[in-house]
Amino acid sequence: MIDIDVKDRKILYQLLNNSRQPLSVIGKKVGLSREVVGYRIKRLEKEGVIISYPTLIRSGLIGLAMIRFYINFQFINPKIKHEIIDFFKKSDIVIMLAELSGSYDLQVNMYIQSLIYPEIYLKFSKFYDELQKKYRRYFFEQIGTIFTGSDLLDLVFLIGDKEKKPSFFTPFSQEKIEIDSLDLSILRKIAANARIPTAQLANELNTTVTTVNKRIKRMADKNLFLKFWANIDWTKIGYRDYDIEINLKDYSKKNEIINYIRNNQHVFFIMHSIGRNVDLDFEFILNDITHLQDIITDLSEKFPESIQNFRYFSIEKVHKWNHIPF
Repeated sequence: MIDIDVKDRKILYQLLNNSRQPLSVIGKKVGLSREVVGYRIKRLEKEGVIISYPTLIRSGLIGLAMIRFYINFQFINPKIKHEIIDFFKKSDIVIMLAELSGSYDLQVNMYIQSLIYPEIYLKFSKFYDELQKKYRRYFFEQIGTIFTGSDLLDLVFLIGDKEKKPSFFTPFSQEKIEIDSLDLSILRKIAANARIPTAQLANELNTTVTTVNKRIKRMADKNLFLKFWANIDWTKIGYRDYDIEINLKDYSKKNEIINYIRNNQHVFFIMHSIGRNVDLDFEFILNDITHLQDIITDLSEKFPESIQNFRYFSIEKVHKWNHIPF
C-alpha cells in the first residue's frame, strides 16, 4: 500500500471532480504551487494510483445506447481467461471492461446502437455472435442489462467534507446534440485522455487552439461531458471498490433507500438499469469487507421489511475505459 498525505487526497479529489483543471487551479484549491501539484500527480501516476483520465460522456445525447454484461465463468483456465479479456479489449464497441470478484467474474459495457454510427448495431450483432461461437462453453451465465442512468456523487471522504453534491445523468434523452466529424475527433481524443492539452489536440487534428476551445466549450455547454475524470486504483491507497446490488421486497421504498444512501460518505455511483433482477445498484469506495458488511447490516436494520436480498462484488482490475472507443 502507498502512503498518501492530506494534500495527495485533496489532489485526487480535484482530479475526480475535474481532471482537466489546469495545475495552477488545482494548486490554488489545495494550497500548493503549480510545480508541486505537477510533481505529486506524476508520482501518483508512476506508483499506479492514477491509472488514466477517462472522460465520462452523456452518450445518449449523441445517440449512443449502452448495455452492460455480467459474466460468470466455467471450465476456465488462465490462458482462456486472458484470451476472452483480450477479445473484449480489442472490440471498438466495448467501452468498459473489468475483472470482478464476488457475485460476477467480468463486467463488460458496450454500445449496441448509435445514431452517428448506424452500423454499430450490426457490429454488436456480429460481435455477439462471434463471442458466443468462440467462448460460450466458458460462460456459466451472462446477464445483460440496459443502462438507463446514474447518480454520480463526490467522494467527500477523501477531504473530510460533510457535504455531498450528487448530480444525475441519463444516457438516453429526447434532446440530441448535433456533432460533426471534428467534434467526434475531439471526443475520441478527450474520451481516452481528459488531460490532453488543447494545443496537442489542435496539432493532432490539424486545426487551431481557438477552434478546439470553442468546440469543447460548445459541447460542455450542452452538458455532453458528465465529468473529466480520473481512474484510480483504490487498492494502492488502502481502499476497495465495492458494488452492492439490492432486490426489494417493497418497491415503493426505492427512492427512500436511495436518499438514505446518498448521505453515506463513501458512495460513488447510484446506478439505474433495466433487464436483470436488481432494483438498486450502489458503488462504494470502502476500507475493506468489514466496512461493506457494516453498510449491509445498517441497511437491513434501517429497512427490515423492504429489502429482499443483497449481492455484492468488487472490481479487481479495469482493463479498458473509453466512452468513444471506435
